[in-house]
Amino acid sequence: MKTFFSRRKKRDLQHDEVSLQITSMADIFTILLVFLLKGYASGALLITPSSGVRIPAAEGATFNEEALQVEISGTAVQVGGRPVAELRDFALAGDGAALLDAFKRERSRRNLIAKSNDQVKDDGKIIVVADERAPYSTVKLVLRSAAIHGFSDLRLAVLKE
Repeated sequence: MKTFFSRRKKRDLQHDEVSLQITSMADIFTILLVFLLKGYASGALLITPSSGVRIPAAEGATFNEEALQVEISGTAVQVGGRPVAELRDFALAGDGAALLDAFKRERSRRNLIAKSNDQVKDDGKIIVVADERAPYSTVKLVLRSAAIHGFSDLRLAVLKE
């Protein structure tokens, strides 16, 4: 004679099917992939200067945060990869108004991006990639123009010895 418990146990075994939850596993693997890529991408920054630009060598701390790249070469000042002011032998060819306008445009562009995206913060970080032959007066002029429009947290790009 079968008892109530033995029949219930048999019925439970028949109705319980084990299935693999593929959707949940895919979500977990996606999260792991994003986490690993984020960790991999947080290494040193890759800066590619224009041809002919010699970056000075020095000892310094590593900086791996994204920032606006400002390049000073013998022929031009580039802001964000676009030439904005012409230089002749590292001296500004004009009055510097084009340089001020470029930083003003970049500041307003960054403000708009920060307003529309909560995850992006508008900080005043710049990376200055200056040729080692650039005189201090030219670098100072570029930095002053950047500081006028709120780009005051700067890093100078150097090659590690």
